[in-house]
Amino acid sequence: MRSKTVDLNCGSGNDSTTPVELFRNHFPMFTSLSTPQRGELRRGRNSKSCIIRSPLSVLTYRKDGVCLSILGRCFESFRLVVLMLTFTLLTDDLEFATGDEPKRLTHSSRLKFSPFFRDNGNEVVFVELTDPSLYRIQKLVISDGKCTHLHPDATTSEFEPIGSPDGESYAYLKTQGVLSVGIATRDRQGRDIGWIAPESGLFGFRSPTLAPGSTQIAFAFPEKRTQQIVTSKLNGTERLFLTNSVGLNNWPNYSPDGKSIAFGSSRDGNFEIYVMDSDGNNVRRLTNHPFQDIRPRFSPDGKRIAFTSHRDGNAETYVMNSDGSQLVRITSHVERDDYPEWHPDGRQLITVSEREGNFDLYLWSVPSSKAE
Repeated sequence: MRSKTVDLNCGSGNDSTTPVELFRNHFPMFTSLSTPQRGELRRGRNSKSCIIRSPLSVLTYRKDGVCLSILGRCFESFRLVVLMLTFTLLTDDLEFATGDEPKRLTHSSRLKFSPFFRDNGNEVVFVELTDPSLYRIQKLVISDGKCTHLHPDATTSEFEPIGSPDGESYAYLKTQGVLSVGIATRDRQGRDIGWIAPESGLFGFRSPTLAPGSTQIAFAFPEKRTQQIVTSKLNGTERLFLTNSVGLNNWPNYSPDGKSIAFGSSRDGNFEIYVMDSDGNNVRRLTNHPFQDIRPRFSPDGKRIAFTSHRDGNAETYVMNSDGSQLVRITSHVERDDYPEWHPDGRQLITVSEREGNFDLYLWSVPSSKAE
């Protein structure tokens, strides 16, 4: 798509300072602007951001895109023109979710990671920093808000729990010492059904994901200054490298039918979302943006993928079709909305969201795809 440029010619005005919060109150989905160039409003070729500057006004923003302001005598006179032009130029390719406010599910405000639903969406399993030195896997019962330790006897930190597509098992990373991490798998009753012992070296397993049927597991593993996606049996045998690229490959996620794996990779310079057949063939790139797209998750029907993107200056949650089309932004906040995971009904997502420096679980509505 060609870049569009609009010159801003403004008359005299008496305003010396007008905050851009007015802009963001009208259009809260816009939280990041590119480096300004003189005298133009422009949408770049591969960017959803905009540039605003005129001879009498200067746009400034913090490096992370959180705080924006416009200083200038003439902002008031062309304020509405800028808003209308910006809305038109920035939204012809990107959709924004509209609907109910998210539902807050937890209130501890402690650091959290990696939520997933189980028991038909009645429970949420996630990681929480329960004290300064221990990360524990927690179980939240949504109906009464009660939160308990999933593994009461755990004495070392546990990370990255993930349920199987059929809900019959779950896997997670279990530490056995400093820099010693293995992959444990349990059935829904909590019985051990698999263990992959820690490897030697400074780096170990990351991001386990279970195939339907819970007999195969995929994970990220360091290999000769890279990180690749690997599959094996639940005990670590029959190991097979699915990727063999430069950079880092991470966050594999099986489709519900087990035929595809979505993952993130930095092979092309920064993290983008890719999908491949479950045997490692037919790799397709789904996103293309200068900022990171990470942590993909297939929807329960396999037709859509949720992921975290930093294209807005901070972590936000997006959804797209499994072929990369129909990109929809779900969250919009100056703080993080990360670790998206689908509800079993396919119409909601859970995230770890930061609000005023506190971290809790929030439940978001997801608009239907146009194809539905």
